[in-house]
Amino acid sequence: MNESTELLVELYKRKKLDKLPLFEKQIAALSFLEDDVTNEVGYGGAARGGKSVLGCFWQILRRLSMPDSYGLISRNEYSKLRDTTIISFFEVLNKLGLKKDVDYKASGIPLTVEFKNLSRIFFREIKYYPSDPEFDRLGSYDLTDAFLDEAQQIHWKARNILKGRFSVTNKNGWKTIPKTLYTFNPSKNWVYNEFYKPYNEKNLDINKQFIPALPSDNPYVPESFFQNLKTADEVTKQRLLYGNFEYDDDPSALCDHDAILDLFTNNHLEGGVRRLSADLAMQGRDRFVTMYQNGAVIKVIIDKKKSTGKDIEESLTSAKKEYQVSNTNIVADSDGLGSYLNSYLKNIRTFHGGSNKMKLKYKKLYTNLKTACAYKLAEKVNNRELYIVCSKEHEEIIKKEISICLKRDNIDSDKIKLMAKDKMREMLGHSPDFLDSLIMLQYWDVIGISTSPII
Repeated sequence: MNESTELLVELYKRKKLDKLPLFEKQIAALSFLEDDVTNEVGYGGAARGGKSVLGCFWQILRRLSMPDSYGLISRNEYSKLRDTTIISFFEVLNKLGLKKDVDYKASGIPLTVEFKNLSRIFFREIKYYPSDPEFDRLGSYDLTDAFLDEAQQIHWKARNILKGRFSVTNKNGWKTIPKTLYTFNPSKNWVYNEFYKPYNEKNLDINKQFIPALPSDNPYVPESFFQNLKTADEVTKQRLLYGNFEYDDDPSALCDHDAILDLFTNNHLEGGVRRLSADLAMQGRDRFVTMYQNGAVIKVIIDKKKSTGKDIEESLTSAKKEYQVSNTNIVADSDGLGSYLNSYLKNIRTFHGGSNKMKLKYKKLYTNLKTACAYKLAEKVNNRELYIVCSKEHEEIIKKEISICLKRDNIDSDKIKLMAKDKMREMLGHSPDFLDSLIMLQYWDVIGISTSPII
């Protein structure tokens, strides 16, 4: 390690951060990453805000100043980590004058970098796999700290479990508290809920900080970048140039984002008529999802990835009895399975999404039954007329499905129609089974059939 790098490490250890070769916003983030209170720092909000350089610089200085410490640098997928963040990492190493096989060793796929003082940085993907839902593959690293790049692409559960994976915080003369740096671009998911929104409302938790960084904050961004980005479409410009987290004012979207968030906190709403909706799935299809509605309150009561016809029949029969729901207050999709169920559960409603059998007022407006029910659902969401009770995992899935899929198809057309199912699958990577179940619960409001009494 050359003299200039030794000087930087010493300045870092003494917390003379303003002497480091970083710009103002990066130094502000670094100060929180080195205090005795903050556990989590969110940084970014736009392109070219110095996110990756900050994370790599921080990780390298931590390892050089903390012998035998372990850091994690991660993205959702290793291929993206390799092609972006790792390239930035080696560029920072070179700028610091650190030489391979002299100051550090780099080996393995996935990559591990070890420094002369025995500290290490693990480069790992942090993608969510159903086969490893608790991320046990991260459990043996004895992490001191972590840098999650492009955190908006990372599953919320990965982030939560990682928080419990820090185990080395006091060793070899140094001590620290668990520290995680998240860098991200605008996205309406957990980074919005955990960092941007509470920051904007001035109620961030005491152990969290958010530093908004724009390309205009980075003195090294060339003017050509700004000129090129200004010619991009409005959404891209709002997100990557101005760091606008409220960018997705999509004219095709049927629900306000804050109203979607309120779905899970509207606990002032009360019960009423009891209903069940079932989005059916057998072997090789998507999920078998059943929701129970009691007035304004909706619960996810069944979620199975694969089911046999007998299992579906028995599960619905059991749910009907447990929640005291009349057969005519049960609706199931009509892809053949719904009709099959009707022979066992007499008088249940089968949902024909493509049908135009609706009340006259809905026939005039909407192309088919599913579209009419989707618009009715959106109306209730925006009016804060529903309260969904479910696990955190289901909450995130439902938010995502409503935000991405509850949209009008072709806003320039005279026909009002919901986004096509194939497009929903393409954008989600799976079928919107929870959204389908919520849409079907609007059947009675739209179809024009009187509601059966509560048992």
